[in-house]
Amino acid sequence: MKFLFASLLLFPCLLSITACGGTHMMGALPPRQLMSVTVTPTAATAQNTFRQVQFSAMGTFNMAPMSAVPQVTWSIGNPFSMMPVPAGVTINQNGLASCSTFSGMVTIQATAPTDPSMSLMQMGMMTSTVAGTAQLTCP
Repeated sequence: MKFLFASLLLFPCLLSITACGGTHMMGALPPRQLMSVTVTPTAATAQNTFRQVQFSAMGTFNMAPMSAVPQVTWSIGNPFSMMPVPAGVTINQNGLASCSTFSGMVTIQATAPTDPSMSLMQMGMMTSTVAGTAQLTCP
């Protein structure tokens, strides 16, 4: 009888722990998250023969390793904006920007999901993201 009484008291407690995310309460670590992205160089002019500039991105995370190169989507401006990209300036998936017929300044953006385990292909307007920017001048 005592066992049955103790079981009836303990069962609701176990249900509430499980229903409220019991794995976290049992000592699991929170997931690693990307906190910021820094793009270098922060400003550049495409003055070489091919009118190109190589950009790179470094991520800062909330747990070790604190700094790492994240997978990013490179874009001219915000990749989720409806604003048109000027013709004659491009950036490839490796961060190499090229000025062909465009003259002026544009913003280069490296965007990544805050969850580093998420594929870039899954990233969308409603995804929690972090972005870093730089300025590219096309002479």
